[in-house]
Amino acid sequence: MTLATPADAAPEPTVAFPDGTVVPDWTAVTAPSAHSALTALFAAFIGRRWHGIDSTEDEVRRAILRAYVTQGHAPAPVEIAAAVALPPGDVAAALHRLAGRDLVVLDGDGRVSGAYPFTDAPSEHQVEAAGITMGAMCALDALGICTIAPHASLIRSSCRQCRRSLAIHVHDRGCTLGDVVPEGILVWSGHRYTGGCAASSLCTQQAFFCHADHLEAWRMDGSVTARDGIRLTLREALQVGRAIFAPMLGGILPWPITT
Repeated sequence: MTLATPADAAPEPTVAFPDGTVVPDWTAVTAPSAHSALTALFAAFIGRRWHGIDSTEDEVRRAILRAYVTQGHAPAPVEIAAAVALPPGDVAAALHRLAGRDLVVLDGDGRVSGAYPFTDAPSEHQVEAAGITMGAMCALDALGICTIAPHASLIRSSCRQCRRSLAIHVHDRGCTLGDVVPEGILVWSGHRYTGGCAASSLCTQQAFFCHADHLEAWRMDGSVTARDGIRLTLREALQVGRAIFAPMLGGILPWPITT
């Protein structure tokens, strides 16, 4: 089902990066619920924090994402400096500006511990793609990471309510769902953003559930109202993850795009 858009409707909001990346890709969301979830996420977080990035910040951002894709973890500041051919002081300053925009998360020593959609922190969401295992900030981020792999990806996660193990296979750079165990996995896409950090607020509300009853039980236990988020099917959530992260990750792939 596609969304009908009036000819005189205003264009969907986006953020443009200096390298030409435009986020999100609204053409990836065709389901009404996915469109609503992406609209809420853009308003709560993306549109408020990611505008205005300069070329140095963008180079550093791309180097960090490339390291996650190729190594499965964040690069050290000295590795970033070598990758972008900048003095360490310039890299440190750019990292702090990126943290201020909530594009990266830094530890107490100023080292990168996460860059959406990736994290080095303990995570319930692990993604195996192109022979690399990467931690994801949240359920939508895990689905977004699947857009980088030239072949099949596998998400290993758990139901937020009962902790049942979940396995989600994704093909065609995040376009197609493969085997899903158990069937009927749902996603809660929360959009409460506080403290200037999605990793510690909004991302904690993006979760997989093995059954609708478990999602509702979790919502009731945590006093999460319908206004705080949107329930998505796995296919709808995959659209949201692809819309946000396919543009961000596609430009830093170490292998040719063949699709």
